[in-house]
Amino acid sequence: MHFRKKRYVAILLFILIAGGTLSHAQPLKNSFEQFSNAEINHDGIIDQGLQILCKENNLEINEATLVLRTSLLTELEKWYNSHPMIEFASLIETTITIKFIDGSYTLLMNIFKLMNKCDTENEKTFHDSIDVFSGYTSGQTALILNPSEYLYGNRHCKKIINILIDKGFNIVYLANEDVDLPYIKYNLQAEIIYMNTHAGYWDIDGDNESDAVVIATGEYWTNETEIIYQFEYENQMIVEGMVGDKSFIAFTPALIEYYYEPGDLPDSIAYMATCHATFDDSMANAFLDSGASAYMGWTRNTIFWTNSLTSVLAFKLFARGFTVKQVCRLIRFGSILNFLLGSKLTYYGSGEHRILEYRDT
Repeated sequence: MHFRKKRYVAILLFILIAGGTLSHAQPLKNSFEQFSNAEINHDGIIDQGLQILCKENNLEINEATLVLRTSLLTELEKWYNSHPMIEFASLIETTITIKFIDGSYTLLMNIFKLMNKCDTENEKTFHDSIDVFSGYTSGQTALILNPSEYLYGNRHCKKIINILIDKGFNIVYLANEDVDLPYIKYNLQAEIIYMNTHAGYWDIDGDNESDAVVIATGEYWTNETEIIYQFEYENQMIVEGMVGDKSFIAFTPALIEYYYEPGDLPDSIAYMATCHATFDDSMANAFLDSGASAYMGWTRNTIFWTNSLTSVLAFKLFARGFTVKQVCRLIRFGSILNFLLGSKLTYYGSGEHRILEYRDT
């Protein structure tokens, strides 16, 4: 009887302990749900990772030495992957795709510019005045789109404009926020589409492989972007891309595929003067399927002043009747630094395309 009583007491204590343990387990589950559904400070988390990396690596980071800094990107990717609010961070070349636990994505498209947030007081940019050309008259049209004017200026664009005007082209020049998403959606019908901006890769599933090249517009990404462009956002036509301390709307190949039918781009040449534009054929195919004859860009990272100088050189060669294939072969890497980065000016589509053919027909 005494033994049986002890046994009952032991069973009762086990039930009480187990019950107490279970009663505490439910709040833990609830707290995790609250944690995962909490409003996430996306920009704050991204900035925190950058600041920690800058403090731990007391290095001067700039584009000229970017080839030596790949280990920093791996460190940054690991830090983001360790954050509880981030589902995954995926590094491809120099773009980090971050997917947060709320399902939203942010692409760090110019990470070395982001790292310079550690010391932005001495940052220098140049801005020349430039007339805004607009309107379609007779003849052929060239779109000179410069979303990065605020960062890199427009001197090279002025030279390109003068070259094309001399050859009889009508010019539409837009810069910064004027190169917004509605403009990209509805106004790319021109013989020449030149765009000086930033680009990167979007890794949608976190396998460290690019699913699509994305290109930044000049329109800022805000808290209202997902509402204003709900259709584009839900159908993965746009994604947030960070350049320095600014977030921009970046468009994916799906945007071009949806808004431009085959033949909408009149045998155009699309020259994306940006890093990674021809890393794969995803964006190129979208333009080519919409009627473009050729699509040009850099395979990997390019130094901004190399990009500017070679853009002017490319149009000088085009103005002399050179083909797309000849221009890409002559420019090739463009500089020693681009050679070290393994970045070449390449094309998809017709290598025999000439811009002067439009004027001769």
